Amino acid sequence: MIAAVLVSLGVGAELVCCAGLLAMRNPIDRLHYAATGTTVGPALVAAAVCVEEGVLSSNGLNALAVALMLALLGGALASVTGYVAHAKRGRDS
Repeated sequence: MIAAVLVSLGVGAELVCCAGLLAMRNPIDRLHYAATGTTVGPALVAAAVCVEEGVLSSNGLNALAVALMLALLGGALASVTGYVAHAKRGRDS
């Protein structure tokens, strides 16, 4: 039951992030939703896997590794994308 709630929350968070990406007009605003999509949803799904399978199981460790990599690399990608978008916007105006 707990795992199902965590997965539902994770999917809901991803849907909100997708809706935010569609609703925002400028790239900097979209980055907030894209960065959240790499942290909140995967963390909730990884927590669901850990609850269902156990933290020290192979599946639990893989889920934690994937969530951690998404959080770290997603943040780095958002930073670089924001820098490039800001630099490009400065050149265009």
